[in-house]
Amino acid sequence: MERGPTPTTRDLEREFGGVRHARFHDSNAIYHVLSRTFQGRFLLTPDKHGVLNKIIAGVIGRAQELWPDVRLYAHAWLSNHAHFLVSGSPYDLPAFIGFIQREVSRRWGGYIGWSGGLWQRYVSTAVIGSESELRAFGYVLSQGAKEHLVDSPLKWPGVHCAKELVRGTQRKGTWFDGTGYGKARHAQKVCVRPKTVNKSDFERPYSVRLDRLPSCRQMGADAYRSFVADLVTEITVAAALERAQTAKRVRGRRRILATSRERRSELPRPPWYEGRRRMIVWADRYADATRAYLRRYWEFQRKFREASKRFCNGDVTAVFPAGAFRPSVCVG
Repeated sequence: MERGPTPTTRDLEREFGGVRHARFHDSNAIYHVLSRTFQGRFLLTPDKHGVLNKIIAGVIGRAQELWPDVRLYAHAWLSNHAHFLVSGSPYDLPAFIGFIQREVSRRWGGYIGWSGGLWQRYVSTAVIGSESELRAFGYVLSQGAKEHLVDSPLKWPGVHCAKELVRGTQRKGTWFDGTGYGKARHAQKVCVRPKTVNKSDFERPYSVRLDRLPSCRQMGADAYRSFVADLVTEITVAAALERAQTAKRVRGRRRILATSRERRSELPRPPWYEGRRRMIVWADRYADATRAYLRRYWEFQRKFREASKRFCNGDVTAVFPAGAFRPSVCVG
């Protein structure tokens, strides 16, 4: 007989069903973050000169410098969305993801002449347990190959963690210090004997640091590389078998680079969407760890809703749960 959730969990689910939930991040959990581009446009289509790749790597490297406690385990950037497998505090993690979205939007948007924001609101889903962790990791690694854009994740022309994890290298990028450059230009204008200001003097190199999965921390560096290489091989073989059965063809690097950024596409629902709690990825919903996470999640929602009602009614002393942000707009 299938076991159901505890009455407390059921009551809270009914209470908050059909309403938008406050974002909840647990410091002890890993999250799969999915960030879609505006209207599903192919705004992140890689360019043949690798400018986008350098911008992304530079922004992530800068973000890791600003939030050193955030752990990045995997990431993949396709033409209209990006995946991250990360962990961090409930304050650091949203700031980390928000910084990456904002800076990539500003820098790459300016390069391609896109005046608006590049992103929609991101979705973060908890990964509970080592089995879920490995499946989510494999899902991020499979990006590019599972859609038959390339025959192997290693051949994706954009930013993809598979290349660095298999080779044991770090992706390098460039961060342009626009603030420092602006100050130098201002000083140049007011000085009697101004010095020459070059943009290249304000470009800082950064590398993207990838951490080992918690379930694989006992592995050595070589063993972890071999483990990831085996996963990539399995993904490549599985994609090849699917193409043989369905007569699908690989899109290829040349056609990917030639894709118009005005193209739009709806993303398929992630594997964890159907029949799952929306905050859980590939997790046994009846496992003790999952139940414990769900209790913390729903309790957070209850406390946040109560504090929000008090705050929006004028009580500025309302206490929000740890990790929550006060609402900027109160809707009656």
